[in-house]
Amino acid sequence: MNTKQLILENTLKLMIEKQDSLISIREISASSGIAIGGIYHYFSNKEEIYKEITERYYINYYKFDIDKLNQINGNAKEKIHDVMAEIFKQNQTGINIESIDDEIDYRTILLILTANGFAHENFQDLCQILLNELKELFTEIIKEGQKNRQIRQDLPTEDIVESLIIMYMGIEYKWEMYLIDDMISTFEDNFNLQWEKIRFRE
Repeated sequence: MNTKQLILENTLKLMIEKQDSLISIREISASSGIAIGGIYHYFSNKEEIYKEITERYYINYYKFDIDKLNQINGNAKEKIHDVMAEIFKQNQTGINIESIDDEIDYRTILLILTANGFAHENFQDLCQILLNELKELFTEIIKEGQKNRQIRQDLPTEDIVESLIIMYMGIEYKWEMYLIDDMISTFEDNFNLQWEKIRFRE
């Protein structure tokens, strides 16, 4: 691990321990074993540290690899299932933090960084971009499924896509806010019900 990452991870550890997003340079120095001057070699001020932590562990958390999701194969049911399962798996795992050995519920990090994340200049735009990418991906799957008589043709494609997005956002919200144990098992419990609503009928 390089020195810059060590500073970031130690700052994040302090935030978790203190349940606070505001940490002093002196505290970071004591925790990381890096002199204050050494910290200023990598960061102009502590606000710059906060910004990079927010981008790395909050903003990046909400991103998904759309190219990887586009490579998922199968029929319509399998594609919808596997795309959503992959997103939930990545979200529940969170972003790896090398220097923290203890198991951390990533929701703790999200909670600590929420105010910083919402204030980030690119957060709202990023959310819209990601949502649009997911909608485009589901739209392609649904249209192909309707063409292949796997998905109902009597429902507008946009309505089916919207129902999938609502399910995805609802499970994510329940995990973050209502502390359900497992997004993936909750998704599995709901997926077949959702599929029954949209599957092709003779």
